[in-house]
Amino acid sequence: MVSTPIPRWLAALDEEGPYLEVLDGEIQPDVSPYDIHGEVAVRIGAQLDAWANDDDTVGAEVRFYFLRADGKWSSLLPDVKYTSRARTPDDWDERQRPRVAPDLAVEVISPNDRPGRMKRKVEIYLEFGASVVMVVHPKTRRVVLHRADGTVEEREARGSWALEPFDGLVLDWERIYRGIPPPKD
Repeated sequence: MVSTPIPRWLAALDEEGPYLEVLDGEIQPDVSPYDIHGEVAVRIGAQLDAWANDDDTVGAEVRFYFLRADGKWSSLLPDVKYTSRARTPDDWDERQRPRVAPDLAVEVISPNDRPGRMKRKVEIYLEFGASVVMVVHPKTRRVVLHRADGTVEEREARGSWALEPFDGLVLDWERIYRGIPPPKD
């Protein structure tokens, strides 16, 4: 793995709240999640953790650092992430502050998320090696899957379905949404 020093100004973003993201060198305002956002993220993370191997890593709000070819940094905090052991750095600092995207990045949409910002985040994750970026729309109970091969698939977040290319990973959307009432129109 390539070890790139993280600039002090960027590393300092982790030292006190609010936890901001950086897109293409520009600090982005924090998007405050709502309760359902957090519930959905935690439940997806729990299912990923139950499925993952002992050496794989599953986490929430882990900061990733990406240095673009033009010298601009992006630093993103997916709501949930899965990284296989094969992509997990051995170096302590690089494991704490990864410079490659997770295999799976999960972004749960908040009411004040902007579509252009989310589109750019998906592009960055895929550019830096993610296999799948899963964008979850809790209000509509829809999921958009962006894959490294460029395909995009929209699915209902209902029932249970396998998430390819992750062998054996089946997401149970009824458990993820248990106790969460549908929105009132």
